[in-house]
This record gives sequence, structure tokens and C-alpha cells, in this order.
Amino acid sequence: MEIPDDREAIDESDKTLLIVEDDVAFGTVLMKLCRERGFKCIFTTLGERGLSLAEKYSPKAVILDIRLPDIDGWHVLDGLKSNPATRHIPVHFMSVDEPLFDAFNRGAIGYVKKPVSSEQLTGALEKIESMINKKMKDLLIIEDDVNQRKAVIKLLAGEDIHFHEAATGTEALSLLSSRPFDCIVLDLGLPDMTGFDLLEKIKHESLPPIIVYTGKELSSDQENRLRSYSDSIIVKGVRSAERLLDEASLFLHRVVKNMPEPKKEMITRIHNDGKLLQGKTVMIVDDDMRNVFALSKVLKSLDVNTIKAENGEKALSLLDSRIDLVLMDMMMPVMDGYETMQRIRADKRFTDLPIIALTAKAMKQDKEKCIKAGASDYLSKPVDIDRLLSMMRIWLYR
Repeated sequence: MEIPDDREAIDESDKTLLIVEDDVAFGTVLMKLCRERGFKCIFTTLGERGLSLAEKYSPKAVILDIRLPDIDGWHVLDGLKSNPATRHIPVHFMSVDEPLFDAFNRGAIGYVKKPVSSEQLTGALEKIESMINKKMKDLLIIEDDVNQRKAVIKLLAGEDIHFHEAATGTEALSLLSSRPFDCIVLDLGLPDMTGFDLLEKIKHESLPPIIVYTGKELSSDQENRLRSYSDSIIVKGVRSAERLLDEASLFLHRVVKNMPEPKKEMITRIHNDGKLLQGKTVMIVDDDMRNVFALSKVLKSLDVNTIKAENGEKALSLLDSRIDLVLMDMMMPVMDGYETMQRIRADKRFTDLPIIALTAKAMKQDKEKCIKAGASDYLSKPVDIDRLLSMMRIWLYR
């Protein structure tokens, strides 16, 4: 059931808010409050419809529920953030589900658990308004190498960003206590404390997204430890600049089409350029041949070579240096995805092999279990092909 909204009376100067919410009664109350604050509202109960409305109307912000009747709110968030046309739009969750820190690392700006009080609603709308009205974003670079700081500033520079610099952990702590930031870029090799020490000191603070951008070779244990603080870990090296630009632009809600042409091309290429996948070899490990066939068909159309394995044991027997990336189902007979990933990571040849875990479950603990077992990233089923291809491009771009 849909309810009347303002979509037929919107022009470019309006503050437009997209509400994706399956509870029509709550949606009606929410629209009334939003209109009282000067917003025009677009409403839908469906996630897929929300994605198309966001692209069509480019609202100033989105209020998003998780439990929707078609695709869940996580898929909607990922769809918005993987599309260069919509990834800058601030998204605020309102859901009966428990808040997850993962929401912020995936690009959300806020999360309120239902039932929502009037004070919480007001606070959420004030946060949205603040985000909309803030034309300059504050980014903190914590890096002891002055030349590296200059390089990051040059890479990310734009009229919409104000840069702040810290050469030590102590300087960083002082800056963090003095003002809020919209994003942090952190190197691990600081002179007075390690990046791990700094993260430990600030882990209970109200923090923005943190991008760990390091040239340090990370062990699996270190990478897992970092993921408990931040989902964005970028290892300095070939093409890492493009990934840093992409991640920082996501967290700063930058409008891709308004960015300088070379930077816009970098981000568009990461998300849309099929050439990045051409000639790559991907192993699909799944006992459901319908899934294998569907994924193989899509990848073949992009000139991707595929190797198929119906269980983990078979995958291990086929694994070799030809393979650029693995798509790993978790629930399989003979050997499941968790054990398979652990065995792959035990082989030093495949320490850095990208593995994307595909699972029917979508709970936080399932993602953590996948990452702990050795997954590079995680995507719930049914697989959103566009989101999967975007994820594959990012990992193959490292």
C-alpha cells in the first residue's frame, strides 16, 4: 500500500526527502513531521522502488527501514552507495532491528531503533538537515610523512573539503577532542604510538568513518583486528589511490558529477568499467547449480573466465595461481565455505586472494564469522548482481 506524497510537486530548489518504510502508519506520521520542517516527501514501501525513486528524483536524504517486503534495507543502502548517481545522498536508518556499527561504515549517517520517540525523530531530522546544509566537509589526515599528507590532500582536494593534519597520535587526539570530523584517513605508522593504539584510545568515542590507509604489510590477525574498528582498510600500493578517493568520497557524501573530471572518471571507472573484469579468472564455489549457472552467465558476458566447484573440497583441488578472485558459498556439503576459506588462508600463496563470501543469512554475527574465517568481503543472498560486480571491481582494483 502506497500513500499520497509530494512527488508531483517537486522542483530543484526543494528540500526533498525519500522515505522507504513498510509501516504506512509510521510513514504517515513521519511525512507530517518532515513537512512541518520544510521537506517535501516521496514515500514508498518497497526497496527496489526506493532505488529507482532515488535515481529519478535525487532527494536530499533518505530515511530507510530495514525490514521491507521485497529487498531489505541493507540491499537498498548498498544499491544507493554503489551507484555514482546516488551514492552522495545521506541515508538515515529507522528500524526495529538493533543498530549496527556496520551501517556507518557502509555509508549511513544515522540509526534510530523503533519505536522512535518524538525527540529521536527530531534529532534524526536535525542531523539530516545539518548534513544537507554543511557545504564544507572536515577531513582529518593522521600521517607522520608530510609528503604523504600532501599527496592525500592533492588526491582528495575539492572546494567542498577542509583538510586538517596530524603528524602524531597525540596531535590527532587533541584535534579529535576539539571538534567533530566527517571522515578520518589514518596511517598505522605513527612516531609516538601505533595506529592500533590510537584506535584503542578512541574506540568508545562518537567517531566518523575511519579509513585506514597504510603501507604496512598486514597479517591476517592484524587485518581482522582492524576490521573491528573500521571496515575500510586500504593498503598503499598500485591503484590504492583510486580506492582511497572512492572510499573518502562515499563517507563525505560528495556528488560525483560535481567533482573534477579526472576524479569523477576514477570513481566511475571503479564502479562501472567492465574492462576491469575482462580476462580475470573467478572461481565460483556453490553446490546450487542454478546459482553457478546464473553467475557464470553474467561473468561470461563481461569476458570473465570462470572455474566452478560444487563444494570446498573440490575448490581446494582446483585452486591455483590463475585465479584472481573467489565467490564462496557458505552452506555446502562435504566441506562448507568457512572451513574452505580457513584452508585457503593457511596456504601462503593465497593470503591476499580476494574471497567474497555469499550467504543466505544477513546478520552481523554471520558477517563477522565470514571475515574471521578468511573472507575479504561479504554479500547476502539473493545476490544483487550490480552490488556484487561493484564489490568485485573494488577488490580487483587493490
